[in-house]
Amino acid sequence: MAWEWVAPVATATASTAVGVAGIFFTWLSGKQGRDHAETISGQQFAHARLLAKEARDQQRLESAYVALLEMAERAGQWAQLVLPMMDTNPPQPVPPLPSLDEQAHAEAFVRAFGSNDVRERMDKWEAVLRQVVSTVEQIQWEEADPRRASERSPRLTLQQLRPQERAARQTLAEQVSAELRPEPSVQRPACAAEVHAEPVQD
Repeated sequence: MAWEWVAPVATATASTAVGVAGIFFTWLSGKQGRDHAETISGQQFAHARLLAKEARDQQRLESAYVALLEMAERAGQWAQLVLPMMDTNPPQPVPPLPSLDEQAHAEAFVRAFGSNDVRERMDKWEAVLRQVVSTVEQIQWEEADPRRASERSPRLTLQQLRPQERAARQTLAEQVSAELRPEPSVQRPACAAEVHAEPVQD
């Protein structure tokens, strides 16, 4: 009689243990699933933030480069048309140089967001443009008083500088265009599930 209660109690205890274990593993499985979902969600959020930042940076870069090219084209038109060797009657109007504020705004954006290659080409173009401006000022100063004429006419220097300015501006524009041109799409490699193994012949 003493052992009659052992079997029922042992069975009940085992059932209770199995039930507790089942509840524990169910909770553990659910927790792992939730942790995994939170990890995936966090990774997706971080990826979305990265894409948004890259889009903002690209927009700033495009705005900086467009402002630079617009300023360069206006300055280039002035450099090519100012003080021609043979003028028309009446004289042909010469477009003004971009204002100092416009020049500073475009240059600041490029120095903040532009690549080293674009900044290098911008510096070279600006160096030639400064020579053009200095030469034009010398021409105007000398021609205001014939006694100031130098041995070598600065108008000849100006004519030599024009093609240099045009070439430097073209090189700058080509570099900007190359950086803004969309990269060719790369073909996605096939994943393992897409690779079908050949059937094995007996």
